[in-house]
Amino acid sequence: MGCRSSTGRSMNAKAVCAVEGPILFGIIVLLGFCHFGCGIKRPPVPPRQPPVPAVTDLAYQVEDRSVTLNWRLPGPLSSKQAKQATFGLYRFRSALEPPLCDGCPMVFEKVATVPYVYSETNRFYGAIPLDFGYRYLFKVRLETDGGVGPDSNSVQFDHLPDGPPGVSKPL
Repeated sequence: MGCRSSTGRSMNAKAVCAVEGPILFGIIVLLGFCHFGCGIKRPPVPPRQPPVPAVTDLAYQVEDRSVTLNWRLPGPLSSKQAKQATFGLYRFRSALEPPLCDGCPMVFEKVATVPYVYSETNRFYGAIPLDFGYRYLFKVRLETDGGVGPDSNSVQFDHLPDGPPGVSKPL
């Protein structure tokens, strides 16, 4: 259907037709969306990463001036998670005298990093030096490129200078 003049005759191809009603409204709405988008501006969000698994079954073995921590993962990591995965070993230590006050904050510091290496048993180990006369708490977290897993259970003991070698008092 061509454009018509008020006299009823067809207009030439150069004539501009007036667009009316719902068609005009639809064009304006489409141009508005093209120009303004959805209206919500936020920083880009990275794709969802699988959750970082929790370290479980943290245990320890004290030898004269060091502790060997061992722990498990519930299963092997995906190849993507395993590429950059490490275990962070965290320690809180306080002198035995004076005793730690009730309600005092326990600030953990990262004392070692153990790289993730596939293991059929999903059991991992790390050794940390100790000093006599301190109360120690340790925990472990799996750290990947996509995030940090939850804290493991913690182990706590007093490392005493008196007594047979390799003996510490668990709390």
